[in-house]
Amino acid sequence: MPPATARARRPPPAADSRDPRARADRRPYASVEVLTDLELARQAWVEISAHARASPYQSFEFALHWSQTIGAAGGVTPWIVVARDERGAVRALLPLGRLRRGPIRWAAFLGGRLANFQMGLFRAGVEWTQADLVALLREAASRANPRIDAYMLANQPFVWGGARNPLASLGARPSPSCAYSSALPDSFPVWRDAHFSKATQKKLRKKARRLELIGPLAHLRAGGADEARAVIDAFLPQKRARMRALGLPNEFDGEPTTALLTRLSGGDPPLLELHALRVGERIVATFVGFSDGVRLSGLFLSHDMDPAVAASSPGELLIVEVVRDAIERGLAAFDLGVGEARYKNECCETTEALFDSVLAVSFSGRAVAAAFLAGRRVKQRIKQSPRLFRLALRARRFVAWPTLV
Repeated sequence: MPPATARARRPPPAADSRDPRARADRRPYASVEVLTDLELARQAWVEISAHARASPYQSFEFALHWSQTIGAAGGVTPWIVVARDERGAVRALLPLGRLRRGPIRWAAFLGGRLANFQMGLFRAGVEWTQADLVALLREAASRANPRIDAYMLANQPFVWGGARNPLASLGARPSPSCAYSSALPDSFPVWRDAHFSKATQKKLRKKARRLELIGPLAHLRAGGADEARAVIDAFLPQKRARMRALGLPNEFDGEPTTALLTRLSGGDPPLLELHALRVGERIVATFVGFSDGVRLSGLFLSHDMDPAVAASSPGELLIVEVVRDAIERGLAAFDLGVGEARYKNECCETTEALFDSVLAVSFSGRAVAAAFLAGRRVKQRIKQSPRLFRLALRARRFVAWPTLV
């Protein structure tokens, strides 16, 4: 037995090891609730939105309209996790939806593939450890009826608005694709000269003059219901024709997408910005995006597939005008969403890494979470290999590959 003096030198037990309640009190939350009705979550959402940094894809209005249109059509049930402190203040809100395939049920962020950036809303200044997040998600899962087997959280930014994403500590695996963004200076010529060489600028002017032979060229940012509807009516067939030319399914075709775009572009001010490049009365390119007054986040870009028009790169010409308009309005940043494309490399100087995270809460959930991560790794490898990417595009012409989120 050690001498008494040796025992006396040992530090006293930490407070949290003597009293489990003390350890629990140090958690960033005291209670958890799960809401399956978005209207019941509105008040908590408004509260946390005033204290959290998140993209427009995490706004209550986007979640509501997406859930009632595309989400409902896809069988997604809202599943909003709200964490509060001992005084009832909202410390975090996770805008999730519950999905099912066969016997497996999982939770993922609302917005699905339409949301370029997916994240939770966390009160600024509150620290979350990995243990805190696991405890929160497991406690929320225990309240699910029917059960939740796993959380599969994709395309999350490590940083947003200068704030670190707490969910990165849950276990971050690289997402298959990155996002592409650009800081906007006070002067459009400064941005233009930084991204396009003199030779490229000359080519763009030549392409614009070619389109002007068809009719007067003008940029439009929809300012009312009629203009918004005209842009939507141009976008949908342009997107449809592009997917048909690639031999790929158009995931955003149909009434749910039309309804969502119509809802989001309504209101005063509208939640969604709709831009168009017009040649006379003809809309030859469209750009759809969200703006929070600081950053314009691109959602869709399309152009007329008529060879006489497409040869003049109307989509790229429109992006230039969209950036010009954003700078004139004093916006500080601009992005073209997630996914690789040559025009994104030209227009955006910053590549924003994204991550995925999973948490299995049942035995079945372990299998589906592992399959999800494996599928994401395969997708990443395909995107990084031009040869594999071409083969994958050919395969998708004949096989509709299922996606979990």
